[in-house]
Amino acid sequence: MMRDFSSLESLTLLSLFCCLLAYFWSHFFSLKNKLVGLPLPPGPKANFWGNVNLPRLRPWLAYASDEWRKIYGELIYIRVFGNPILVLNTATVVSDLLEKRSGKYSSRPVRTMIVDLIGWDWLVSAFPYGTWWQAHRIMLHRHLPANGSSVTWHPLQIQETHALCRRLLTSPKDFRNHVRKCAARIVLKMTYGPQVGEANDYVALADKALASLAEAGIFGTYLVDYIPFLKYAPVFFRFRRKALEWRKPVRAMLETPYAIVKDEMARGTASKCLVSEELERVSLAHVPSDEKIIKNVAATMYAAGADTVVSAISSLFLAMSIHPESQKRAQSELDKVIGPEHRLPVFTDRSQLPYIDYICYELLRWNPVTPLGLAHFITEDDVYKGYRIPKGTTVLPNVWAILHDPEMYPDPLAFDPERFSPENRKNGLNQLPDPAFGFGRRICPGKYLALDTLWIVVATVLTVYEISKEVDKHGKVKEPCTDFTPNSLSHPMPFSCTIVPRSSAARQLILQTEIQ
Repeated sequence: MMRDFSSLESLTLLSLFCCLLAYFWSHFFSLKNKLVGLPLPPGPKANFWGNVNLPRLRPWLAYASDEWRKIYGELIYIRVFGNPILVLNTATVVSDLLEKRSGKYSSRPVRTMIVDLIGWDWLVSAFPYGTWWQAHRIMLHRHLPANGSSVTWHPLQIQETHALCRRLLTSPKDFRNHVRKCAARIVLKMTYGPQVGEANDYVALADKALASLAEAGIFGTYLVDYIPFLKYAPVFFRFRRKALEWRKPVRAMLETPYAIVKDEMARGTASKCLVSEELERVSLAHVPSDEKIIKNVAATMYAAGADTVVSAISSLFLAMSIHPESQKRAQSELDKVIGPEHRLPVFTDRSQLPYIDYICYELLRWNPVTPLGLAHFITEDDVYKGYRIPKGTTVLPNVWAILHDPEMYPDPLAFDPERFSPENRKNGLNQLPDPAFGFGRRICPGKYLALDTLWIVVATVLTVYEISKEVDKHGKVKEPCTDFTPNSLSHPMPFSCTIVPRSSAARQLILQTEIQ
């Protein structure tokens, strides 16, 4: 039975429909006029309304599939409600456009659902390219050096990795929460100090906030991304109700820990951290406007560190349980360098432990946490390989396709750390998985911090733990789920494994970290 609409609701829907029709009509003809001359890149045919329906679940797989990639090639052009979208399916095209022509391709599209409605307007990675973004980036680089050195944070990374190992000893089945806590606490302590970093509430808060980014993060998931004026729709629309629900933890993520540090500073009890250092800098320079930048940068680090490296570390437990040969190879190397019972690894061991690096690279390549990357936005008309790319096009780098290109990574679906050994990287094959960290001027500033965190966790966990498939009470092996979530932030789906100390000596090494 059809629902009886009130006169107000009927008038609202009629107004929205008229606006939608006008918006589509104007965009269709303005776009059509611009494209006289050179052809657009190839893409699927539009429907009667001039649109293409985008795949909603795991779109990176669809774009890399035979149906899309082999028909349309390395560039796939799509138009949805007048919005041009260009998918980049190969490393060559990404390099040519996002890196070599970064002056045109370094901005971000308007993300109405994410930014305006849910409240991620403080997320630096979503800012358009310009002076406001650059001011934030300068501050980020003060604490995350672009030269690859994150030595300052090594003691903290080791401390939290040891805490992870202790938690695994007491409740190994809860390993995913332990991993999330480890990653989050490193960044929380760096950014807001130990009081915030030790509080479990802020790890849980990040989980709630980041759930919205995972679900709504792929450009175009919600119609309002294509038709921004829909953000004024009444709250009884489902997407508006959803945005209001998500907005609370997202705003709390920005405001709450920052307010705690300011309060500590007022009382003279604040520890050294990014926020306290930057607030002191502002106080000395008498530039209060910089406070907003500090708050945005701190919350961005909180968000990025609390989630991105978590996927790769979680994948470690999955990969080691289904590939015991890789685990044995890593443990053999670790035992030769530091001894199976002598001590836990430190960063100065790294040069002697190349296979641990190979595992880290393969974890990043195997299932990247942002398989469709972060959307770029072209700010000027461009021509590439005889095709016209209009100004205002949203550009999606298919990171998953690049890191699973069989011409670059033979047998790409296999988990094979050895592919990164020098003998297997000849002739340009098996390049390091840098696409996992973005491209051009928008490359992730926390890349080296993430790599260091991943390395010390992999090295330490494999030194003291044996990871294997779970066995039920009848002695039957339970095969773990090997699927990954279909969202913009992709993680392993829930799976189980067995995590036990390698020996009594390994158990003692773990326990000794409590008193260090």
